[in-house]
Amino acid sequence: MNLTYFFFCILLTFQVVGQPVYTLNDSTSVSTDQYEILPDRGYTFDQILANPSLPFSAEDSLRLAEIPVYWLRVKVNNPYGYARSYDVRVEPLMDNTLYNFDYNAGKWVGYRAGILTESKYNRRIQGIMPCVLQAKMVNTLYVRVEVSSLRKFGYVLKRKIQFNRKNSVLGKEENLRIAWMVAITVLFLFFLNNVYIYFSFRDKTVLYYLIAQLGGIIYITSYRHFFSLIFYCPVFTFWIKPSGWLDYYDLNYLLMHIGILGIMYGLVQFTRSFFDTKRTLPVLNTVLKRGLIVYVSITTVIILINSMVFYLEHYTRSFENLFALFLILIILSTCVAGYLRKLPAAGSFLLANMLPLVFMVGTTLFHVLVGVNDSDNTFLPDMAIIAQSLGFSIALVARTRLIQSDLKVKEMQARQLEFDLRELTLAQRLTEMENQKINAEILVEKSRNELLHHNLEANRRELASTTLYIVQKNKMLADLKKQIHESNQQFPDNKHQGLDGVKAILNSNLYLDSDWAKFKLHFEQVHPRFFEDLYVKHPSLTKNEIRIYAYFHMKLATKEIASLLNIDPASVRRAKTRLYKKMALPEDE
Repeated sequence: MNLTYFFFCILLTFQVVGQPVYTLNDSTSVSTDQYEILPDRGYTFDQILANPSLPFSAEDSLRLAEIPVYWLRVKVNNPYGYARSYDVRVEPLMDNTLYNFDYNAGKWVGYRAGILTESKYNRRIQGIMPCVLQAKMVNTLYVRVEVSSLRKFGYVLKRKIQFNRKNSVLGKEENLRIAWMVAITVLFLFFLNNVYIYFSFRDKTVLYYLIAQLGGIIYITSYRHFFSLIFYCPVFTFWIKPSGWLDYYDLNYLLMHIGILGIMYGLVQFTRSFFDTKRTLPVLNTVLKRGLIVYVSITTVIILINSMVFYLEHYTRSFENLFALFLILIILSTCVAGYLRKLPAAGSFLLANMLPLVFMVGTTLFHVLVGVNDSDNTFLPDMAIIAQSLGFSIALVARTRLIQSDLKVKEMQARQLEFDLRELTLAQRLTEMENQKINAEILVEKSRNELLHHNLEANRRELASTTLYIVQKNKMLADLKKQIHESNQQFPDNKHQGLDGVKAILNSNLYLDSDWAKFKLHFEQVHPRFFEDLYVKHPSLTKNEIRIYAYFHMKLATKEIASLLNIDPASVRRAKTRLYKKMALPEDE
């Protein structure tokens, strides 16, 4: 091993002569453009080491359209008395491999990293490669740069190699990790608490809060690229600027867009539901609703294009953030309008969301003016997410109290309705009992009417029978009288006093009041109060006229009435005419 190290030092000294060397200083982050470049001709790293005569040149430009692979040789002098660990970043971060000599292992080691390769060196930011620069000597580093995927851009790039002190990087990473863990812990605790509240009240406002919280968890994790520590995040599309800066769209940025969509959707819907803007603030409700639809639609299209077609983020980033800023300002206007309208809990909502909205505006402006790539240099997103969780929770507490108050009022109303329902039930039962009583009375009355109807029919039959009997009796007496009359005519000389007596008896029997009394009795059973009413209306009627009118009322034929009265039909018609005239009635009545 010592012999190998001796020959390596001799070879390294030979290579160092006449070549640019960069000397380190105490800065935590330094960069150099002092490197040599060699277009690749299918070399392996062993060939690079074994052939010191390879034409490395001081030309430090990468011609993307001409050469797909380059070798860079960098000489770094560490003048300090101890070895220093650095993270090396070589743009463009496509597919780079860093080779440096590991003095502990006594061999060259290589680290491969870039957006197009899955690195074993697990870091948040892709393309970072570690190295150790030995003390008080010139360290030689080799970097294989794969740029074949950038040939379509055709740029000539002149880049710098950046060295970041490992202890400084680890300290910064630890600060970012702590900030992320604090934000995630706060979000997760509030999320769990409000999951319980949602299942207790089933309030849509709480559901929208949960969506915003879930979006915040996804956003803050992807914003810091912590998903790269959990799993490999493939790159979908990329873009390199003429300055050599590489922009790319990977799974982290996709999840960040999804998280922002969740935040904006939850925030807008939370505001609309909290104030019931559809009823209370219809104009602002329309602006919020349509603005959210436009924002979600355009952002979804941008996500699909960035993920499947080509990199579009450098054109659309400002639009997305400005539109999000527009929605935030409309939400703030809605809060103010709700407060001025004195809507329930509007004051609590406005105060609780002033600070979160300020941080969200600051984050949006930072993205527009500075960019997402400098996300490690600001804690605005963390502060905005935490403030949003606290503010929304305060607003939800006010809303929960309002809901509880409404529930108490509704509970009292429900009790009153229950009491009213009981009263209605009792009234209904009383009505049913009264109906049952009425039905029973109706049945009794029906039975009584049936009995009366039965008696009426019996009286009618009796009246008809009595009338028929009188008619037959009068007819028989009339016939007998006729026969006696004929016998007297046939034997005028043999008149007998006995026959004249019989004839007188027959004449008297034809008009017996007992027959009329019997007839009148049955008639009044069929036609109650007939004779009383007739006497009242026509007091001048004689007894014989009343009898004739009763026969007419029964609708008896003229011959039948003539038989009853023992007169001829012509006399009946004349009597009818005189009677109706006296009563002032028409003949046909």
